This record gives sequence, C-alpha cells and structure tokens, in this order.
Amino acid sequence: MKRATRVGLTGLQNPGLELEMTGNTSTVQGSPAPLQGSPPPPPWGPRSQVTATVKAAARWKQRRSKLTGVVQQIRYSGLAEEQDEEQRDEPDNTNKKLQLSKNLLDHFRHLAATNQDSDQVDFQFVDELISDGADPNCSDRYGQTVLHEISRAWSVDVMRFFLDRGSDLMRSDQFGVTPLHVAAALDYEDMVQLLLHRKADLEARTLQDQQTPLHYAAKNDAVSSIRLLLQAGASISCTDYKLRTPLQLAANLERSEAARVLLELGAQAGIKDCDGQLCITALIGRMSPVAQLALSQFQETDRMTRQHYYYLNLLEPEPPSLSQGYTDTTATLEVVVQQEKLDLIMHPVFLKLIQVKWKLYGRLGASLLLILNFLFNVAWTTVAISVSVRRELPQRYILPQDWWRVLLVVLALILTVEEVLREVQDIWRSRKKLRLWKQWAELRVHDDLRCTHPMWPQEKVFLLDQKKKIQKMKGDYSRDLWNIFDWLVYTLLAMAFGVHMVDVVYPSVPLHTGSLRLFSITIIFLWLRLMKHVRAFRLMGPFIVMLGKIVGDVMRFLFLYAEIFIPYACAFWIIFGGLPSVPSMQSASGLLYSLYRITLVDEYEYDAMVTVDSVMAPLLCGTFLAASSILCVNLMIALVTDTFQRVQKLHNEQDQQLKDQDLQSQELKDQDLQSQELKDQDLQRQELKDQDLQTQQLKYQNLQSQELREIRAELQQLRTLVQQLVQSRTEPATQP
Repeated sequence: MKRATRVGLTGLQNPGLELEMTGNTSTVQGSPAPLQGSPPPPPWGPRSQVTATVKAAARWKQRRSKLTGVVQQIRYSGLAEEQDEEQRDEPDNTNKKLQLSKNLLDHFRHLAATNQDSDQVDFQFVDELISDGADPNCSDRYGQTVLHEISRAWSVDVMRFFLDRGSDLMRSDQFGVTPLHVAAALDYEDMVQLLLHRKADLEARTLQDQQTPLHYAAKNDAVSSIRLLLQAGASISCTDYKLRTPLQLAANLERSEAARVLLELGAQAGIKDCDGQLCITALIGRMSPVAQLALSQFQETDRMTRQHYYYLNLLEPEPPSLSQGYTDTTATLEVVVQQEKLDLIMHPVFLKLIQVKWKLYGRLGASLLLILNFLFNVAWTTVAISVSVRRELPQRYILPQDWWRVLLVVLALILTVEEVLREVQDIWRSRKKLRLWKQWAELRVHDDLRCTHPMWPQEKVFLLDQKKKIQKMKGDYSRDLWNIFDWLVYTLLAMAFGVHMVDVVYPSVPLHTGSLRLFSITIIFLWLRLMKHVRAFRLMGPFIVMLGKIVGDVMRFLFLYAEIFIPYACAFWIIFGGLPSVPSMQSASGLLYSLYRITLVDEYEYDAMVTVDSVMAPLLCGTFLAASSILCVNLMIALVTDTFQRVQKLHNEQDQQLKDQDLQSQELKDQDLQSQELKDQDLQRQELKDQDLQTQQLKYQNLQSQELREIRAELQQLRTLVQQLVQSRTEPATQP
C-alpha cells in the first residue's frame, strides 16, 4: 500500500512513505539522510529500515449510541492547546528538540480538532520527528503525553508504534493520570489489554484524589474495563483519598451499570468512607435496582441449622465524634422513607430492620404519642362542651363550683404548649440539620472539585450540578402535610380560646356565639389530627393511607362539580331568586343549599318553581339533577372505588409478599429437612453396604482360613506319607 507525499505540520514536504504489507507487518521505507548535527540513529535502526507492526492508524470508534438532538458529554478532551508563552509545552534541552516535540504534539492536536472518522496518523511524519530528535515522552502544559491522546482516540497499533520507539507508558501527567487511567475510563478494551500486557501499573494513583484506573473505570461506567482490570489483579477494595472504593464512587456519581458489575464481582456494599457515609446509603438514594442486589449481602441463610442471619448493624451509620464535627448520619431506613422507595421497603432486610426497630424504639414511642394526643383531644373536647353549658348567665365561670372546668382548661393549655414546643423543636432541628448538611455536602463537593482534571470536563459538570441541587434542597418538615395540618389545628385552637377568654372578661352574646362556633369547627379538625399518630400501627395504617389518597380524587370531583354548580346557581337565581313564592331561594345561601339538596336527590320546592316558570323549572331541575347527581356523584364513587382498590391491592401484594417470603422460608426449611433425611438415608444405605461388604469380607477371610487349614492338614498328611515312604525304602537298604 502506497501513500502519497503530504505536507507535515512543520511546513516541509515529507518524502513518500511506502508500506509493504506482509502478513501483519509493514515496512516503512524512504527518507533522505539526516541533517548535519542531527542525533545519532535510534536503537531501532535508521528510518529507511524501520519495521513496525502496524495494522491500522485509524481512529478508535467508540461503541456509543448517538441520540438525535442530545449533546454528547465529553469525558476526556485530550491534549491541551498551547495558549501563551508561560503555559507552553515543556521545553527540551535545545530549541530544535523543542520545536520537533511541539510538532509531534501539534500533529495529534490537529487530528483531534478535525475529529473525523477517516483521520489517519501520519506514521512517516511521526517517525521522522522522533528520528530527528523529538521526545516521544513530550507533554503539554498539564503533563499529558502523546500516549494519553492515543489512549483516548487511536488504535492499539498507534500505541505499539510509540511504545516501540521509547514512549513511557508509566509516565503520568501533572495530576497523576496515566494512559491506563484514560483507556480504562473510556472503556477502550483493546487498549486496556495492550497496556496490561505491556505491564502497566494497575495500582497507579492520581496525585490529589489518589484514584486508581479501577476508580476511573467505575466513575465513568466503563463496565468492560472493570472486568479486565479485576481479571488482571486490580484490588476491588482499593480506596481513594476519602476512603471510597470504586463501588462507592460509582454510587456517588450515579453509575448504575458499573455499580452492578462491581457488586456481581464481589464488591462490598457495607463499607463507609472517611466521612462515615455508607456505600449502601448512596446506592439506595441513587439506584434502587442496584440496591436490591446490594441488600442481599446483608442477609445469610444457614442451611444446616435452617436459620436466617441479618447484618443490620452494617446498615446503621456510626454517630460522629465531637472532634470530627458534623457528618451526615442519615440512616438507610430514613433514606428509604424520605424518597418513598417502596420497592426497597419490602426487602427482607428492611422488613427485619423495621421489625427490630419497632420492638426496640417505635412501639413505645408511638404508643406514648398516641396516648398523649388522645388526652390532648379529650381535654379540649371537654373544654369546648363545658363552654356551652352556661349560656344564660353573664358569668362564664362560677367559682368554686366550676373548679373542674378551670382545671380542664389548664390541663388543655399545658398539653397544647407541650405539643407546640415539640413542633417548634422539630422545625429548629430540621432547619439546623439542613443548614449543617448543606455546609457539609458543599464542602465534600468542593473537595472533589479541587481534584478535578481540567481536561476531564464531564466530572466537573456533574459536581457543579450536584452543588446546585444541594443549594436548592429544602427541609423535611414542610414536606409532611401532617405538620401543616398540625399548625392549622393549633391556629384554630388559639382563635377559639382567644375569643372565649375575651368573652370571659367582657361577656357578650356575639362573642359567646362566636367562641362556640369556632370550638365546634376546631373539634372536628382536632380529632382528624389523631390519625397522624394512629397511622404508625399496622392495623390502621393502610386505612389512613387510603384516606390520604382519596384527597386527590375529592379535589378532582370538586373541580368538576364547581364547573356545573356555579352556572346553574346563577341560572336558578335569575329565574327563581328572591321571590317569596319560592322561600328556599329568597337568599343566596338558601339557593345554594337547595341546589346541594337537589344533588343529593333530597326534597326541594319543585311545585313552587313550576308556578313561577313552567318551562325553565323542569329544564333546569332535570339537567342539573342529571349532571350533578347522576354524572358527578357516580364519577366520584368510581374514583374513590378505584383508589380503594389500588391501595388495597398494594396492601394485599405486600401481605402476599410477606406470606410468600414466609412460605419460601418454610419451603427452604422443608427442603433442607428433606435433603437432610435423604442424606441420612444415603448414609444408612452406605452403612448397610459397608456392613454387607465387611460381612462378605469376613466370610471370605473365614473361608480362606478354613481352606488354608485344610491345605496345611493335607500337607501335613502328605509329609507324613513321604516320611513313611522314605523310611520304608531306607530300612531294606540298611538290613544287608
């Protein structure tokens, strides 16, 4: 294959480069003799005899899907541009070497600027530069060498070309990033394999954040690189400057695929960093499906004893020491509840954690709060009823007969002050916790921003986005609508009791009537508030949740009903309003109530309306009855029924899941028992076989012993016969 003459970045016309392809090798030929004063020929031979194993000089095409209209984020920008004299590339000993090294870097900068798939590295030009004295390890103002750029965008043959010409793959930039860091972060499998084959340092660490290539692969979601690095012997539990493992780093940066692979390959989710942050907490907050996989590490089943073991202590953060200052100690269960991770709350580990916490802390605390608020409601209800006792007398309290009423008022006020103080304390704690958490979280982000590389923009963008989210965070207190409802009840109590005290000091019928009306309204909301403390118990909790879900359905119904009610109210007022012949519609309030009764199919003055207008009366009454009673009410019933069914279905599914877990546990125990019985039966069979074998062996030994004795007896008889025969023959010989 021949390439035509091209002009290099030095402005000189390069001689032609002839590549004779023989198998996988190409011979680079042709170039004039070096100029005078040029360095001696390199150890790999003169330029006319350079032989390199070069298959392709093309770009590495990353396997990444391109989404229309979506701007792809740049992970690594490659070599930095030379800006001014103070920030130029590192100089060599001579101006010529400096210029040659600069031309070498500019060649790759030019290719990076064009960024075309058809770009090719000019091996002839690069080989001439290196042969003339360019440093193959020259670097830009951040210390990045050509190998960093090759690891980013070029084929492995280009890397081999430079490694064969003296480039140092161990050399890092000013931030400690090596070519292996780059290839691992970009998930360049072939390049990672080549660098590992060339003995690249698996444990090379960056200078500031002390991160290895495995950290870079994890925080960039490079799944293939993670597998290759771990197969090559990288430590899966290596930590950076904050004692974060690759798994925790992937969780913090929301790299779900990398986190899943690390968990499958044995990474531990129960560890914590230097700030006391649990890895499992980050997984729960950012990637629920991966957290499901991680939670399996916190339970274990012993099949021999048929026991389940839970490592719940690893789910709870340790309280910070006084010298350590503030650290986020949010428990994993708290994160699950705050973010409504319903898929995780039903995991056996969390079910066990809830069961343990309920027995140790929750049951007693919830019972005390329920009893206290029940007394609070009873006290104010009794006070409200007692206010309505003496309506005729100007004295609202007659002492000493009404001492018990005064005692009830004092008790109710004490309970109210206690409730309000607890609410204020919750608000103060929530704001303080949020303020300290924001300071702590911004400090953590600032530490990571300080360690970011200027040529790795994606991480900086993510951290800046996290900083904005931290600044927009709001406290947990205002998220719970029950807290807003509490303050509504306290406000109504204050208004009712305030009007009542004014009526006590300055008795009057309007004040007394106003206090009674306020108390009657307040008592309704007061008893509804008790559901807040009942919902903690499993018996009534689902029912209260169901009522909360109905609020949205009621609001939709009210909107539709108002769309029908308002125009019909105006129409009825135009035709029948203010007429003495229709008494229920003489006032606006009476008319509105009459329309409400029509909606409920109650009695209304239809005959009187017909006498006023025989045409409009049936038209308005019939259409309003159809629209409000038939359409809206039935639609409301359908919405409420659907909500009840959905919540009940979810509750049944949760109960069924618990039953299935118990059933699986029982089946597991039965299987273990059956397997144990089978093992016992096999053992008994084996023992019987051994006994039979031993019996047969014993019989065989006895038979052999008997045969041996018989043989010995026969031999003895034969010996005796032989002796007798010999003796009989020797006796005649001795007689003559």
